[in-house]
Amino acid sequence: MKITRAGDYALRALSYIASNDLNKTYMRSELSETCGIPDSFLGKILQSLAKSEILISERGKKGGFKLNKKPSDITIYDIIKSVEGEVMINECLLDKNFCNNFSYCKIHQVLGDIRKTLIKDMSSYTLEDII
Repeated sequence: MKITRAGDYALRALSYIASNDLNKTYMRSELSETCGIPDSFLGKILQSLAKSEILISERGKKGGFKLNKKPSDITIYDIIKSVEGEVMINECLLDKNFCNNFSYCKIHQVLGDIRKTLIKDMSSYTLEDII
């Protein structure tokens, strides 16, 4: 599994928000400039985080984004899953029709165990841990 730029940027933007005024609404342009993230790409990331209810999106002239939860209640797994999709070690772990060997292949079981451990580990760290 590789965390892409989207995941990295999401962690960066959320870390900035969480380490500053939690009651403030942050404009996308401010986050883009401060965190060094391309504005249009950041827009997609912020919308994904809002859709996952990690952020609240407020419209209008004074609109922007702010955390919907305390940093201690937002896991790294929540963030990565929000922008990257489900954590996948191997395609056949999420789509049993992808592979004809699923019912008897030991590789599936081992990779499935690794995936579960990775998700458990990512879930044990919160946004608060990285700020």
